Amino acid sequence: MVAPTLVDGIVRVIFYGKVDGVDEFLQVQETLKGPGTVGWWDEVIPQLDDSKRESLLAAAQDRRISHRTISVVLGQWGFGVKPGMVGHWRRNHVG
Repeated sequence: MVAPTLVDGIVRVIFYGKVDGVDEFLQVQETLKGPGTVGWWDEVIPQLDDSKRESLLAAAQDRRISHRTISVVLGQWGFGVKPGMVGHWRRNHVG
């Protein structure tokens, strides 16, 4: 089997609107918001009063407090945030 040349790929895109192997993914990606543009924290944190916001941010920076504990407290506050989502936020967005 011979791999298609770059020219063959360009012809397929121009005439058939397809990109072998990724066209389905590209079509779906166009309908979604960009990766990482909105996280649970963008929706939840603005809804918290100042006291809860400060408590959450302090807990996020305290490594003695687990992701699960933060998730449980957020649930008690009315927000369903899973521990893995808390972990992602802490690793990538908390200083």
